[in-house]
Amino acid sequence: MSEPHKDDTALTARLRRLPGQALLALLNGTAVLVIFASVLALVATAKVNNLAHNVATTMTDTVLSRVDVKPRQLRSTLEGVSADVRTLTAELKVTRAEAAASLEPAVARLSERLAALEGGVKRLGDARAALIDEAVAQVSISVGEALQRFGACKAGLASMTP
Repeated sequence: MSEPHKDDTALTARLRRLPGQALLALLNGTAVLVIFASVLALVATAKVNNLAHNVATTMTDTVLSRVDVKPRQLRSTLEGVSADVRTLTAELKVTRAEAAASLEPAVARLSERLAALEGGVKRLGDARAALIDEAVAQVSISVGEALQRFGACKAGLASMTP
């Protein structure tokens, strides 16, 4: 009779470990599902990238064939243009440095001429002011003389009337 009691103890011990083992099985299953989902996502991303690359290549080739341009020709032309732009940029930098040195005498001459022009403009302004002053003086003298004649006429008329 001691054997059935021993089986009950073993069964009780196994039942007590069962929740822990079930939890461990759930964690293992979840980990397997997460790994499977990650692999599936990586595969799907690779497929989408490949599809996008194919669509972009096809669309580019279609557009270039409609405008009657071959992709390799276009690439070589673009590389040539880019080399030309680099060369031109380097030449412009050199030319800018040389031009600055060669333009200094011309800039000095222009500065001298500008100074002479500024002096002429100042003299014209001074002459204008003198001309206005002279005109005002002449007008005031003329007005004064006219007023004197008017006063003399009035005095002459007053002495004539009885």
